[in-house]
Parts: sequence; C-alpha cells; structure tokens
Amino acid sequence: MKKQILIFLIALLAIAATKQSFAQNVGINSTGATPNAKALLDIDATGSSSKGGLLVPRLTTAERNAITAPIPMSLLIFNTTTECFEAWNQTSSTWVAFGCIGCQLPGVFTANTASGITATTFDANWATSTGATTYYLDVATDAGFTAFVAGYTNLNVGNVLTANVTSLACATTYYYRVRASNSCGTSSNSNTITVATSACPPPGACGTQIFATTNLNVGVQITSATTQTNNGIVEKYCYNDVAANCATYGGLYQWDEAMNYTATSNCDPCGAGGVQGQCPTGYHIPTDLEWSRYEYCVENNITPTGATSLATFQTSTGWRGTNSAVGPGAKMKVTSSNTPVWDGTNTSGFNALPAGYSLGGSSYSLGTSAFYWSATESSGADALIRILNTGNGRSNRNMFNKTTFDTSVRCLQN
Repeated sequence: MKKQILIFLIALLAIAATKQSFAQNVGINSTGATPNAKALLDIDATGSSSKGGLLVPRLTTAERNAITAPIPMSLLIFNTTTECFEAWNQTSSTWVAFGCIGCQLPGVFTANTASGITATTFDANWATSTGATTYYLDVATDAGFTAFVAGYTNLNVGNVLTANVTSLACATTYYYRVRASNSCGTSSNSNTITVATSACPPPGACGTQIFATTNLNVGVQITSATTQTNNGIVEKYCYNDVAANCATYGGLYQWDEAMNYTATSNCDPCGAGGVQGQCPTGYHIPTDLEWSRYEYCVENNITPTGATSLATFQTSTGWRGTNSAVGPGAKMKVTSSNTPVWDGTNTSGFNALPAGYSLGGSSYSLGTSAFYWSATESSGADALIRILNTGNGRSNRNMFNKTTFDTSVRCLQN
C-alpha cells in the first residue's frame, strides 16, 4: 500500500514538473520503467493483476447534453445510455460515437451522387449503413448547413437508400447529407454531396412548349357592336370598349379574325406547320391537342404534381385536372401579388389574366375568368376553347360559337 501511495505521489510530482517544463513526460507504472518518449502520459499496468485500464467520465445522454458550450474539440466521455464512447466534433457540433460495448450504432456509410435532377427536383442517394433502421436527411443551400430547405431539416425518410427532394428552385446549388439511426442512437453526418438543379425553363414553358407570356394585342380597336370582317385590316375589341383594358389584358377576337381567316388545324406538335393567324413570326395559334398537352404537362411535371392522364385532357370536355394548387388552372393563373391580381400560383410562368370575354356587343367576367381560342373547330359553327376561372384549380375544355364570342388569344412558339 505504501509503495502504491509513493508511486502516486511520484506521478503527481511528475505532472507538476510537466506544468513547469515541456521537456518531460509522465509515466504511471509499478515497475519504475521510463515512460515512452513519444507519449506525454504513459500508463503501464503490466504486472498489476488486480488493477488496470482507464475509466473516462461516465455520463447519461441527458447529462452529456447538459454540458455547457463551448465544448472543446475531442472531449471524451462514455455514454451510459447508449453504452458508447463518444467524442465531441466541434466542426459539425455533434457527439460522434466510435465504440459501443452494448448496443451497436449504425456502421460507417457514405452519401452518393444525386440522380434524377430536374429544374425543381433531384433524388438524394446513399450507401447502406450496417444495422441502420432509418435515415435522416438534411438539404441546405449552403455547405455549412445553416440555410436549410423547408421540410428538409433532419427529415426521417425511413429505411431507404434514396429520397426525392422536391419544390426546389431552378438553376440553384444545393447540398445534402445523411445520418443513419437505430435504437442505439444516430450516427454522425455523412459526407456532403453538392447538386445543382437544371436551368430554369423559359416563362410560359412546359416540356418543349413555350407560350407567349402575354395575351395577343394587335390590330385596330373597333367597337364591340361592330363585326370583325376579312377586310385586310387586323381588328380587335377591348373589354367594355375601353382601350386601357386592351393595354392590360390584351385584345378580344372572333375566331376567324384570330386565325386570319385560315382553315382549322389540330396538329401536335405543330411547329412551323401551325396556323400563324395574327400571332407574330415564330408563333402560331395553339391547337386543341397542343393546349391539352400543355395542360397535362403543367399538372404532371411542375411541382406539386397531379396524376390526370393526357387522354383525359384530350378527350374530356368541362373541367379537367386536379382542383387544387396541383391543377393546371392554378399554375397558369397569376398570383394575388400581381397587378391585376388573381388567385393562382403561376408556377408555370404562363401569366394568365382574368380578361373576360365579349358576346353580342356586351362584355363579361373581367376579373374572374379567362378564355382562349384554339385553332381547332369542333363543328362548322364552333371552335374549341380553354377557360380558367376564379376559385378553380382546373382548366376547362369547351366550345364557343366562332362569330358571336370574342375571347383572348395566347400564341405558342413554333
């Protein structure tokens, strides 16, 4: 016992001497051996059958979490809750488990390159972590993960190896990392993956279709009581015969005037083979099929997405699509922050305005509805149109009389 006390006192003296000079190191042993020259502290339990080993501070998870900041890098504890040795990583501000003697934390794993990249989405991928039962995903706009994407902070994605990240901005760089977890606890962060979303589509675009972002407004204004005729002069109506309404909402046209008195068409896609009508060079009047394909694309390819089939858009009359922010109508209408206002999300960039229509010399529905001609007749007297309305997320496929109704025109790029 006296010998042990003497050794302890010698060790204390050695430690004290070390504080005064960096020329010495410390050894604790029962043999009097010189400490290893490479070690500041050399503890040798050789020959001590009843004593040996090193006990680091033992804390529960709650006690560990109560340690006040700043916590020094590499502070070491034994977590009695998880039965794991843990060290503090100051860079990532996390406790890193590196040895578990009871419950086993998930094994080491890596995040992999993103796939399925679009203008607004990508798939985050990672390798299997042995023993993991779930994974947690972080997505941020900075590599330091201080600006998280809404909904993607410590997101539990389940026991999967890929997760679809949605509602992103186009042409933007994002960063993601993953943690693996099981009943024993959660791993440290994986490596960070950088991914850039695709370039922003042109305004009014979906797929390969690019619409003009304003209604057609060409021609000489005539009063709504006057019939538009094939007289070599492009003629237009303005809502309630007010010129300022044409400047804001575009002109209103009878079908034949909009088509420049050209025969019906229903090509898809039309390209340069479409009917130019009164549209500028490089654009044409969209056909019924082209309208349907655009509406289908807006619903099913611009997040949040719906699931209405292309066949439904092409063959059904009346309201089609999903009646919510998912639907084509909602995504095509301007927002409440626009001037003039409407109740859409305008995520398509189509910029639909509630321009109304004229009938028999009177004007209706300004501020509540939009009506657009297609290049396609439904009969000798009628042509197919598209309607958007306040309070409805869908779009309407219907027909108007070609000579009595006057509606807006939106041109489609060839």
